[in-house]
Amino acid sequence: MANFKLNIMKTHNIIAVFMMVAGFAACTSSSTDNSPQSQSDNAAIKTLLENYKASINQADTTLAKTFWLTDSRASFIHPRGHEKGWENIKKGIYEMFGSRFNQRDLESSDETITQYGDMAVLEFYWVFDAAFADGAPIQTKGRETQVLKKTGGEWRLVHVHYSGMPATGEREGF
Repeated sequence: MANFKLNIMKTHNIIAVFMMVAGFAACTSSSTDNSPQSQSDNAAIKTLLENYKASINQADTTLAKTFWLTDSRASFIHPRGHEKGWENIKKGIYEMFGSRFNQRDLESSDETITQYGDMAVLEFYWVFDAAFADGAPIQTKGRETQVLKKTGGEWRLVHVHYSGMPATGEREGF
């Protein structure tokens, strides 16, 4: 009888540990959410990314205004500076790209979307092929993080941070 009680206690302990692990895993697996809402949001975010690339390629502030948060809370950090507010992003990114380059082609790869309720983080690598106003070509490569917020049922871009590719050489990237 003592062995029977001991075996039942071990079984209960094993089940309790299994339930705790399963519960923890369920709480931390937000990126594997396959709910219809999550899939719908991911599709909307992918569309936003395509519109973002088109707006950069065309230096189109009218298109950009459809997905950016267009108030003073928006921000854009880039190697040449830090734009705060939609008007500064419009001037410091879109109008600058439009006047500096006569051709632009921004392509992305390895996109990852992580949702946090009404917030999301979009990460990707990019290649930007362009030609300066004098026709001289340039290609840059890098990575970008975008922060999005769902407001009024629509995803809006609130922050961009981009940088070059990782520095992997000895004594680089610090």
